[in-house]
Amino acid sequence: MIFREQAPSPEFAAAIDRFWYFEPEPSDPESYEHIIVPEGTAGLCLIEPIPQIGAFISLTGPASTAVRVPVQRGLRYWGVRLCTGAVRAVLGLEAEALVNRMAFLTEAVPALGAEMMTTCRDASSLAEFAARFEAVVRSHVQPDRLDPAVAEMVGRMHAGDGFTPLADIMAGFDVGERQLRRRFLKETGLTPKVYARLRRVRRAVVDLAYERPKQVAAVSYDHGYADQPHFTRELKAVFDLSPHQLSSYLHQIRLFNVQEVEDVRNLQAGRNAAE
Repeated sequence: MIFREQAPSPEFAAAIDRFWYFEPEPSDPESYEHIIVPEGTAGLCLIEPIPQIGAFISLTGPASTAVRVPVQRGLRYWGVRLCTGAVRAVLGLEAEALVNRMAFLTEAVPALGAEMMTTCRDASSLAEFAARFEAVVRSHVQPDRLDPAVAEMVGRMHAGDGFTPLADIMAGFDVGERQLRRRFLKETGLTPKVYARLRRVRRAVVDLAYERPKQVAAVSYDHGYADQPHFTRELKAVFDLSPHQLSSYLHQIRLFNVQEVEDVRNLQAGRNAAE
């Protein structure tokens, strides 16, 4: 399996987190169930070439647990991961209505879905797909529908190391904590607590699966879990897998230009320098 990412152009940095490409390799099974590490945000996926219909585009809403999807060798998967809190600004939909849901984009947002189907198919590279999508979505994005307080809060969570208390992350805003929590839920579909939990789990899983061989206990410690059993229970709750089962599956995916791998490396380097 190959997974590749690319950052959006600066014009879309507040709305699009990453473009991505996924493709099973010739050595992979003909069809199997793929495990998606939860991202806490919504995303689009164009799948091609599909016999009879050519392609379709799925819309996946924010989820608090891992999503399992069928994949097939010979198909290509082109994706757009929206920034957390950008569902209304990009899709014109309410994030809360999309939680734990999947839909066809052509049904959920017909105009955008039709334009993507016309413009974004048969790209020769991820860069070409990204450029085509940006050309399509430019007329759909409504920057005034982004909540600056929510965007700032998300930025603080991403910039932190997972140890900063949520109360500290939510401090210093012009609105009260209760109102900030309501706005966060409205724009992301998840509570701040659930989203912070997903960020920590995702970072820990990247560390477990893609960094140098590392013991589960060390990953647990490095990412703020009380102990190894605590981390194991979290993985069971989110993925319904043990640490060994999850890392064994994810190790099969070859990653290219994935920002979170670099983030984990930088985080670990900072900790090592401080010790």
